[in-house]
Amino acid sequence: MRQVIFIIVGFLLINTGFANTAKGYLTVNSAPIGKAVYLDGDSIGITPIINYPLAIGEYTVSLYPSHRIEGEYWRLAQENLCNKFSALWELTRIGAATKRVKITENEVTEVFFSSKKINCAPTKAKLAIGGVSVVGFVIPFILGYLLAR
Repeated sequence: MRQVIFIIVGFLLINTGFANTAKGYLTVNSAPIGKAVYLDGDSIGITPIINYPLAIGEYTVSLYPSHRIEGEYWRLAQENLCNKFSALWELTRIGAATKRVKITENEVTEVFFSSKKINCAPTKAKLAIGGVSVVGFVIPFILGYLLAR
């Protein structure tokens, strides 16, 4: 009877994937350290995270929780123009603090986040869009004001 039970349990383990233990590892660092890390929207700890075991596959690693990202998308879709720009700047920061990683068997995948680069991301977006607004709106406004005097 024990042999039958052993065979059944072994069959169930193989079919449910528990017998397949192929894993890879994720290491996440940040400057400065102490940032919360989210894997596919779920918290996995605070940086530095060293050799976090994961099943083989692709994941999204972020310093922002998924509800925060969803909230910014909602603001972008629903709010007034000023709040839309604010949400856009925040989404550029979130984008700079989010990376897609591929975990391979028995290898360590390393991810590094720099607060300096994350904080500069909205500035770059503002300069790209703001360059048009400064040239298109502010300069003609100033010239018009000066010429009217």
